[in-house]
Amino acid sequence: MPSPLIAGVDIGGTNTRVALAQLQAPSHILARRTSPTPKPGVESLVALVTRAVSSCLSAASQGRLCAVGCAVPGMTDAQRGIVLDAANLPGWVEVPLANLLEVRLKVPVRVGNDVNAAAIAEATYGAGLGCHSLVYMTISTGVSAGIVIGGQLIEGAHHSAGEIGNIIPDPVHLDRDWKPNGCLERTAAGMGLAEQWATITGGRVDAELVFAAAGRGNSNAERLVRRAEDYLAQAAVAIGSIVDPDRLILGGSIGLNQERVTDRIQTVLRRVLPFPPLVVPAALEHDAPLIGALLMAADASS
Repeated sequence: MPSPLIAGVDIGGTNTRVALAQLQAPSHILARRTSPTPKPGVESLVALVTRAVSSCLSAASQGRLCAVGCAVPGMTDAQRGIVLDAANLPGWVEVPLANLLEVRLKVPVRVGNDVNAAAIAEATYGAGLGCHSLVYMTISTGVSAGIVIGGQLIEGAHHSAGEIGNIIPDPVHLDRDWKPNGCLERTAAGMGLAEQWATITGGRVDAELVFAAAGRGNSNAERLVRRAEDYLAQAAVAIGSIVDPDRLILGGSIGLNQERVTDRIQTVLRRVLPFPPLVVPAALEHDAPLIGALLMAADASS
């Protein structure tokens, strides 16, 4: 009998990644493909995933596909297989993604939030292994958190637990139009930092260039970066106070690569909380959402 195989899909605002693994070994990737995420169009994305899964199956040369897991950057209803709202994917509101992929791939498909998928992956194979409770905090284009307590993912009444990008760090924005410039995602995550820096420099940049300019001593960049660090530290204190996790696991391009952000979060947590969590980088690094998607596929196959 051919070995049962599972596929994991990590849909990002920039790239979509697909990986293949054996059902009994979700963390051991046999083949993978990466392609730019098509914009716009759900159907284009479904077609791309179908092609990528087929390519991975050809590369594996043996085995049969039995299930697919799909990690999406937005709020999802896993039970119904629906993407409720994906901020980085224009037009993705109430998208029945699981059904659309099942029609193409002819196997069960499980859909979930990408940060929640990463949290489960880190709890199962990564930096949270053996912990009773953890929070995976991604700091990248956006900022969000996945919460695992006693091995169970906490999703909330409306599938939006951990959407910390909505936090308003400065009360001056409470009675104003806060979302463009007052919420955590627009003041401390990559997209927001890049937009703020672009208004100063007049050019298109990304967050990495803002951190680089701060490192060279640019006062405007330093001001933006320091505010982001402080706001992220405040969010970490709120998480620590409410959840009391064993570990706070940092992921995403900023969370993994900007040591000054990690140091600021850790320093503030130790100063403020009576029982600060251990702050560690994601052991699975950028593969955490992808391996989480493979774990979703393994669950869907049972």
